[in-house]
Amino acid sequence: MEKISFNVDAYTARLIGRENVSKLNGAIIELVKNTYDADATICVLYYEKTTNSLYIADNGCGMTKDVIIKHWMTIGRSTKKDRFISKSGRIQTGAKGIGRFALDRISDTCEMFTVSVEGKLIWKVDWEDFSKSDNITDVTADLYEPTVSIDGFLDEVINYEVKNIILNNLKNTGTIFKLTSLRDSWNDNVIKKIKDDLITLIPYEMKSEFQVYFFDEQNSSEDADVLDVENAFSYDYKIKFNVLKDGKTYIEIHRNEFDFGDRFDEIITQAEFTSEDEQYFKGKYICIETNFAHMLPKRGEQFKNTIGEFSGVLYFEKVTSSKTDAEKYFYKLSNNRNNKRDIFGGIKIYRDSFRVRPYGEPKTSDYDWLLLAGRKNKSPAAPSHQTGAWRVNTDQIIGSIFISRMNITLPDQSNREGIVETKEFVLLKEFLINVIQEFEKDRQYVFRKLDARYDKIMEAARIQAEINKKAEEAKAAREDKKFLDDSSELNQKSESAKSFIDPEEAKTVLDHKDTVIKNLEDENRLLRTLATTGIVTNTYVHEIKDITHKLSRKIVMAKEALELDRNLQDGLKYVNEANVMRDSLNSWFKVTIGSVTRDKRTMKKTDLIFLISQTVKSWEETLKNVSIVLEFQGSEIQLKCFPYDIESIFSNLIANSVSSFESCFSDNKSIKIVVSDLEQEIIIKYSDSGRGLSRAYKDNPRKILEPMESDRRNEMGETIGTGMGMWIINRTVADYNGSIDLSDNMKYTSGFYATIKLIKK
Repeated sequence: MEKISFNVDAYTARLIGRENVSKLNGAIIELVKNTYDADATICVLYYEKTTNSLYIADNGCGMTKDVIIKHWMTIGRSTKKDRFISKSGRIQTGAKGIGRFALDRISDTCEMFTVSVEGKLIWKVDWEDFSKSDNITDVTADLYEPTVSIDGFLDEVINYEVKNIILNNLKNTGTIFKLTSLRDSWNDNVIKKIKDDLITLIPYEMKSEFQVYFFDEQNSSEDADVLDVENAFSYDYKIKFNVLKDGKTYIEIHRNEFDFGDRFDEIITQAEFTSEDEQYFKGKYICIETNFAHMLPKRGEQFKNTIGEFSGVLYFEKVTSSKTDAEKYFYKLSNNRNNKRDIFGGIKIYRDSFRVRPYGEPKTSDYDWLLLAGRKNKSPAAPSHQTGAWRVNTDQIIGSIFISRMNITLPDQSNREGIVETKEFVLLKEFLINVIQEFEKDRQYVFRKLDARYDKIMEAARIQAEINKKAEEAKAAREDKKFLDDSSELNQKSESAKSFIDPEEAKTVLDHKDTVIKNLEDENRLLRTLATTGIVTNTYVHEIKDITHKLSRKIVMAKEALELDRNLQDGLKYVNEANVMRDSLNSWFKVTIGSVTRDKRTMKKTDLIFLISQTVKSWEETLKNVSIVLEFQGSEIQLKCFPYDIESIFSNLIANSVSSFESCFSDNKSIKIVVSDLEQEIIIKYSDSGRGLSRAYKDNPRKILEPMESDRRNEMGETIGTGMGMWIINRTVADYNGSIDLSDNMKYTSGFYATIKLIKK
């Protein structure tokens, strides 16, 4: 029996390299990564248009003859597979042994001058030999000791600054590649794109550890320094985080947006900031010590960190601001803000200090890979909004996420264009969103404090009341001319009012303003009610579809029994069953469509006992196996309200309870509602026997009042539900100057509890 060996066609080996390094920019990046892996502190790229050549030089460890023969010349073999930590302690980025084909991607021919501790060597290859030869073993390269120095190897270089920077840094060890007969047309656009890619190739925080230069025939070393990004962008907030292998998580938030100047103590006192806030405004970081599971609360108590160690830094900078807001919120003004979002914008991922594309790539769909824009669109509230949740937009945040080859659950795709979409990558995205949310909460907290201070200082209500008073005085003065002639005091009041402003005109403007505001408030109420209708319909759309389908079938069966079979008994049976289906469908319509009828859209004194009883009855007719206990403490409970507001509160509460029952294995599916009438307020105590709030909300139940907060998940672990029901309730209660107390949810392991107060008008 003859043993035969496998072989590889030379051109096939070349195609493997081309498949992995298909683009010019990718080839450049691969070679720069190799210089970093060689422990270089400097990498120089020099494009010479006159000779159509590219030089790549570094002051790394160089290559010995043994390394060149055993590793560099063996495709697929890399010194970094087993020993991936360099002598200086760097985690090396390459391991596949095909990065050298990046040289083939760039040019036809390549000449390498390398200096190691063992001496100097020159290696030369013509990549076209791979196309001419049959087998990989037929392709050869030249390897010999040079007769010239580094200075001599660079003798033809036109730009003397390139020579100087290489000679000054490659005194002991290093490598220089000279690539000739370049395959691409290196026009201005290509060069600009390469420079932009190199700027973000490594995080700017590494500038002191690794510098990259890109020269042409004319520029100086100062112009060629692609990582010189001092003051490239300033920031209003800085958020750093670090996750350890055991899950311990540390977050630091730095407020850099506000400057109270000489009025520091005054503003702190007026806005009622805490003593801790005072230190945070002076530069101290807000430190949060938690763990990975708590940062992913919707995943469950026992959730473990399967990603490994990783860290990151995020910078927030608002895009624009008005003069009024700058004065109101004491923005720290900066004159050196350079908008370079086309380069630095987006959140980028770095593996072992090198960029993982395409995350954060400008002008691509991967720029917003965390989907921050969609998140913002769903919650467009301003930072000062008292009940809405402010969300940062994608063009306001810049960041770097640092992972390593040690994060084996976040593997690179084979084409080096991103990370494989593992479950850990989904966790990483969810974790980052929750880190961003910590910053959002802090910024909104500050804005709300400053906004409340502003309103208190401005005393708008007092000014409006004074105008109204003067308007009444002027009107009374004109209607009673006799009294006006006899009373010098009133005449003085009238003159005073006229000198201030025409009071009647001012009152007309204010009344119009109040009318516009009232119309907008009514419109918002209606929209919230319609949103509730949509939430309920969406939540139970399967049940509604099922009823509709059964109703259609029964009608068809009745028709066939009466027309085809002449069977009156069966026909009547199917008609009666269809009638039951119709009643069931009508009950859903009462719960949804019935809530927006015109008679419920008028502010009026309403019998809450009747209204709430009818709402609960409609739900009872719709639900199966759910018990609703309704209790009124008082023989007559009335409130001046929009009836559909009250229905909206109860429909959202009951819909949430029913959703909770779906994941609760207990047969006890009950809801209890107690409505009490006090002298100045209506108290509604609501509770159910469902599974209760998840751990994500147990420590801070009021978080569920923010928009898009939902702990409902499908079988894939993805968040479902609109997360708007409790926000609608909170906004509605706020319209009645009321409040919601959710503190009882912190006491019990199961069940949901809410105490709602509505102030009588």
